[in-house]
Amino acid sequence: MKRSSVFLRWLITAIAVVMLAGCANTQELVSHGFAFDFIDDSPDAELLDYRYGMSNYGKSERASMGRVSQGGGIFGEIRRGDDLYVKWRLKATSEVFEKTVDLKSRLPADIKGGRIYFMVRGAQLYVYLITSEKRAKDEPPNGPSKWAFRRILTIYPDSPKN
Repeated sequence: MKRSSVFLRWLITAIAVVMLAGCANTQELVSHGFAFDFIDDSPDAELLDYRYGMSNYGKSERASMGRVSQGGGIFGEIRRGDDLYVKWRLKATSEVFEKTVDLKSRLPADIKGGRIYFMVRGAQLYVYLITSEKRAKDEPPNGPSKWAFRRILTIYPDSPKN
């Protein structure tokens, strides 16, 4: 009788540890999107690679097509990314740039319905959160012009502190 109770305690402890480890490694699923359009927003650059969070979208495109799509997006219940990696080349000079942006410390807690959006201007990467809210008439447009009707937050580069 005592042996079975020790085994039962051990089994419950093992199950709890496995469940906690699983929770620690699972990123939050949130209804949101991720998008970019180098053709319209960054015509002077070529996107070479990208990764949002733990995704492998850019890597899988290179493997299947030999290059990365210059525009795309996804929306739905997807993992909230902790970072964004972007690699691009300027067409005029062939200079290559790459940047990893920590999103975990920059994104608001609630991104439901929003889109993480990136574009480049020369050597500078810009990352935005396009919210699901309409932009107020007295609020100046920010970010990509095709989304000017939405409230857009600049995630990177950091805004100067006043």
